[in-house]
Amino acid sequence: MADAEILAVFTPVGDQRVLAAVMAMGGCKGRVILTSGGAFGVLDDASDAMAAKVGQVVSNFVKTMPVVVLDRKAGQITAIEWRAGERGQALPPGLALDNAPGVVLSVMSGAQDFDEVAALHEDKVSGARMSKWKAFRSLRAVAKETKARLEP
Repeated sequence: MADAEILAVFTPVGDQRVLAAVMAMGGCKGRVILTSGGAFGVLDDASDAMAAKVGQVVSNFVKTMPVVVLDRKAGQITAIEWRAGERGQALPPGLALDNAPGVVLSVMSGAQDFDEVAALHEDKVSGARMSKWKAFRSLRAVAKETKARLEP
């Protein structure tokens, strides 16, 4: 497990369905889980090209908050900060993961794979393997739900 390549994105987004829809709309397929610190998405494709794509897509959506793209290859973890669609600096992995929720640490360290974590938190998992049209509808549904909750 610890040798498996993993590409993930960790965001301040407070709803896993939103991150899943944004990823799917941007062509970044994978699965997302809601953690105590935000939404954490693990991608199906762990390539460098996908790392750049997911960083750009998700940080363009979040805009004002940093997004961290995490990559583990051959046991080495790299962390890159993205803001408003622009690649930022590489962060020391220890610093980037210092206050990360246990789910993020478990998956990135290889202690558990995403399937193991997801099985324990099924209600907090969303798939980002949908069509762009379905992703758009999903995003609209979450927006309506949130608006209804906020109205008196």
